[in-house]
Amino acid sequence: MTDIESIYGGRIRVRVCGVLRADERVLLVNHRLLNASNTFWNVPGGGVEAGEDVTSGLRREFREEALLEVEVHELLYLHEHIAGRLHGVELYFRVSSVQGTAALGTDPEGNILTGLRWFTEVELSGLLPGQCPAFLQEICFPKN
Repeated sequence: MTDIESIYGGRIRVRVCGVLRADERVLLVNHRLLNASNTFWNVPGGGVEAGEDVTSGLRREFREEALLEVEVHELLYLHEHIAGRLHGVELYFRVSSVQGTAALGTDPEGNILTGLRWFTEVELSGLLPGQCPAFLQEICFPKN
């Protein structure tokens, strides 16, 4: 499969995403196929499977993408993404690490992951428009 619409298009997809912070950094994964530069950073997450609750789905996604066991906490943000045949309802939760060391895993649906990295607030703010969700800075490093 060579384009994102052939992998995820034509259906409404419920995605669960986890904001994991440690030492004033947030864990992000890079995805190819989401823009021309193949640079799109977001927190680990993915589609909930049929019959799977969102908490279990998010824990599974962290095991797959970041090789971590996490505990899921409160909902931070709800985002709906509609672009052509792509339609995602995305739930962003705060998570905490329970076990493991973060390392790049895989995405069984299409393995579009190309990198895993811890970002500081300054590094995240330095990403160009379109290289991460526009709201990501706000939910990863909220101003109190």
